[in-house]
Amino acid sequence: MSPVSENTKKLLAGLRSDNADVRYAAWAKGGEMEPDAIPELAKLLTAEQPGARRAADEALQKLVHSAGKEPGGERRAAVSRGLAGLAGDNQPEGVRAIALRHLSLVGGDECVPVAAKLLRDPKLQEEAIFCLERIPGKASSAAIMQAYDGVKDHFKPRILAALGHRRVEEATEMCAAAMNSKNPDIAIAGFRALARIGEKPAAGLRPPRAEPLNAWQKFDHTDSLLRYADEQVKRGNPQDALKIYKDLLQREEEHVQCAAIIGLSKTGTPEAAAAIFPKLKSDNHTVRITAAKAWDAMKG
Repeated sequence: MSPVSENTKKLLAGLRSDNADVRYAAWAKGGEMEPDAIPELAKLLTAEQPGARRAADEALQKLVHSAGKEPGGERRAAVSRGLAGLAGDNQPEGVRAIALRHLSLVGGDECVPVAAKLLRDPKLQEEAIFCLERIPGKASSAAIMQAYDGVKDHFKPRILAALGHRRVEEATEMCAAAMNSKNPDIAIAGFRALARIGEKPAAGLRPPRAEPLNAWQKFDHTDSLLRYADEQVKRGNPQDALKIYKDLLQREEEHVQCAAIIGLSKTGTPEAAAAIFPKLKSDNHTVRITAAKAWDAMKG
């Protein structure tokens, strides 16, 4: 580690000051600090004086944001390494949580092992998955997937959600297997993630049964069906989408019928037109209007 510059030493001293104006002036220039100041900032994050803790927290944020403006380069890498050091076992829980939040902004492959290790720590696993979820690249995706079997059931839906948000196609079969879980939270989380990813599983789509689900889970179930079907249309696989849309068209809910009609219209197939046609005379005004607009769009 290189020696800390005189300017950085001056700013660190300002953060420790009993004078609020001096502390503010120091943290306002936190972006000028060198990455080597991170360990000293970490010490101040747990200082007895509340003002010093606040000043250190603000200064660290500015330092991280200044490094984050650079898409690459040694400064950003050095900040990432410094933050990774704060996420280690020798730091207080609060400091490790702060480090993970900042790593989610500037971290790269080099900090993935540190964050991945904390996925099994009940006190820090939410911070760890938030961090990994935002770090781009295959290394973070692989770390999230590898952690799935090692975490307790209550955290598995969060792992699946991260994979879905990242649209990790390599996780398709993992999500498909999760949909078969007897735990409804895991099953619906697997379905939701699979729908976001959009890749068709090797054995085809086998959604969890809707009957055992609570009201919110049933809402997610329907949303996932529509999302998956929409993705199949985009991927040039309209036949699987048509079956889902036609099944949803038989549902009583107005908004579900309308969504199915819109989805059907996007396939542009004669089979879709035949499914939409009866809805032109629906007893429901909104469904009837939606069908008419979809019909006109398909004719155009």
